[in-house]
Amino acid sequence: MMTSSILFFAAGLLSLLGSVIIWRNALQSRNKPAQGSANSIAGLLSVAIILNIWAIHLLNSVTAEGINFNLATGAAVLTLMVHLIYTIGILRHGIQGLGLFLLPVTALPLFLIPILPDAHVANWVHTSSLLETSHLLLSMGAYAILTLAAIHAVMQLLLDRALKKKQLSTFVQALPALMDIERHMFAQVKAATVLIGISVLTGLAWQWVELHHFALFNHKVLLALFSLGILILLQIKHQQASWPTRVASQTVLTAFALLLASYFGVELIHSLQG
Repeated sequence: MMTSSILFFAAGLLSLLGSVIIWRNALQSRNKPAQGSANSIAGLLSVAIILNIWAIHLLNSVTAEGINFNLATGAAVLTLMVHLIYTIGILRHGIQGLGLFLLPVTALPLFLIPILPDAHVANWVHTSSLLETSHLLLSMGAYAILTLAAIHAVMQLLLDRALKKKQLSTFVQALPALMDIERHMFAQVKAATVLIGISVLTGLAWQWVELHHFALFNHKVLLALFSLGILILLQIKHQQASWPTRVASQTVLTAFALLLASYFGVELIHSLQG
């Protein structure tokens, strides 16, 4: 565990270093950052991703019997997915602005992994079939993408409030344009909605195959369904242009909080109580 802790910590430092570069570029100029800077950030995150994968491997998360996750490895894999998606976004679309908040946020769990409850205990989640493994990975992918949307929602709320109060501080001017934030946020909301829907279906299918019944009133299923319903409603209202920016951002954060509670909330509470 000591070696993996060092690797997680190093990955967190690289994530923070990438955020420092983005903040420096944003504060120096409102113009589009140079491609060389984008390549540097992508390079740092690529190394962080490799270190994260190495650390996860050392925790023996993947075995011949299936996937074994505890709270620590779950947080590590989700951080890994977020970094992967963001790095692809930088290389393909140059969306560096998201890293202003995302990279510090993703560094935090990497620093905290060694002291998380049950971090040294395996088998928080154990998969034993391809269907269950697919459900787990789809759920994590949905959470990772919705995390990106939630960060965009926070930036949108900050920028919208500043524009209404006409208080354009240096911090606010470092944020991406409001239209860019909204466009990326709804693209991520759409992708997360699809993945959550598929993950719910695969989860119910696994329940039927393994347990021969549907546990619809399981807290994870209910919270995921509530989150899915909120995201579908948000997209309908967005198409109708009937919700203001502030309400849309708050709705994304609500859906994110429900999904976070679905994946981690009860397990974390049980870990603390144990």
